[in-house]
Amino acid sequence: MKRIKSIGYGICLLFALSLFLSEKFENNVLIPLLLVLFLISISFDKDRENIFVFKEKKISVAVFLLALTPFVIAFLDGGLHSRLDNYNFKYLSFFPLIYFLNEDKKVFNFIKALLIGGTVTLMFAMLNFIKNFNAWAHPVGFDYPRVTAILTVQDFANIMCIILLFLLSFILFYKNSDEKKNRIIKIVLIILALLVTFIVVVNRSKMVYICLIPTILYIVYKKKKRFIPIVFLICLGGYFVLPSSISNRLQYIVNYKKDPSSNLRVIFWKTGLEAFKQKPLYGWKAEERKQFNLDYYKKTGVSDYVHKNFLDRLSEWKIYYVHTHNTYLQFLLDFGIIGTLFLVIFFVSIAFKAMKINFSKNMENSDSKLVALEIATKSSLAAWAIQGITDINLNNKYMVIVSMILIFLLNYLWKEKINLERGKTINE
Repeated sequence: MKRIKSIGYGICLLFALSLFLSEKFENNVLIPLLLVLFLISISFDKDRENIFVFKEKKISVAVFLLALTPFVIAFLDGGLHSRLDNYNFKYLSFFPLIYFLNEDKKVFNFIKALLIGGTVTLMFAMLNFIKNFNAWAHPVGFDYPRVTAILTVQDFANIMCIILLFLLSFILFYKNSDEKKNRIIKIVLIILALLVTFIVVVNRSKMVYICLIPTILYIVYKKKKRFIPIVFLICLGGYFVLPSSISNRLQYIVNYKKDPSSNLRVIFWKTGLEAFKQKPLYGWKAEERKQFNLDYYKKTGVSDYVHKNFLDRLSEWKIYYVHTHNTYLQFLLDFGIIGTLFLVIFFVSIAFKAMKINFSKNMENSDSKLVALEIATKSSLAAWAIQGITDINLNNKYMVIVSMILIFLLNYLWKEKINLERGKTINE
């Protein structure tokens, strides 16, 4: 039994390392293996009543229902393959994570492994930026080359945004008892934060720019309220010192009709809302919605525009025919009001847990690691939710896994809260 748990822990670390480096290995090998090991372990675990997943049921039930509901609805309405690219079963990775990473040291080793994997990807991105600098610096028309490595462009931007929030939080709130070690840690984190900030800026993701403003302000608020106006002015002033290849793209947030990337999203949202009106209860089967979308594009006179700027370049992927570029609208269209009800339950349960966790309220008497992790996790969950306004994070392999890791960390913080309330030591 101990050997299985040790293997499970090792695979969790490998899971963290490979998240940014190998999609196929992550999805096709590690997640199934973790789930199998988890099922074997709990089947033979004599102390099953004390397994946290069974003691604290609210998050566990919410995660399970979110993973299961789409399959049930699809089964009842068209069959399991009637919806495209449904990755919600990956939420089940939550359960082996909370089972195998059941100690303070293991959790933070997992976070370190994530940082190492993210740093490797960051270095590759820096090399790609240098290699393709000329094309990046001189965009042609509306073709704005963006920076990435291994991950897709938008996934890379979203994940680097979350890494940046974690780095900022630990820079501001974590303090090692060893002064020399603390100084070294802070220097390393600051260097990484500067590199990530740079790569996030040059990536040119408009939504990442938007979601970073409130989340960074939240982090600053938790540190020193009086610094908020200064940081806000820095963010605002930063616009005027950005290269024109970035600032010009930012203008399209307002003048969206002039930018195909922004205007297409508005078209997809309007199309999605019209589709919802026709099938609100269970949502649409993918093939039917594909045809509805194509017909609606013709009806509204935007068919040539959508094909020229989107479908003709991406037509080999079926998902793009029903792509709404909005997490919440996509889920509503795929699984209807009934499926979305369980999504709401999931978000409410997460929000409830997050509000109840408040190590930062009494920073002087709280473990600085927990304070930093709390603020990092809360700000990252907010960033993930905001990112979903213009992308489909609930139907994306990487972002589903990222959200699950964030929920796992929130769950860990909740466990620590309970332990402290019961008078236990943090590392017990």
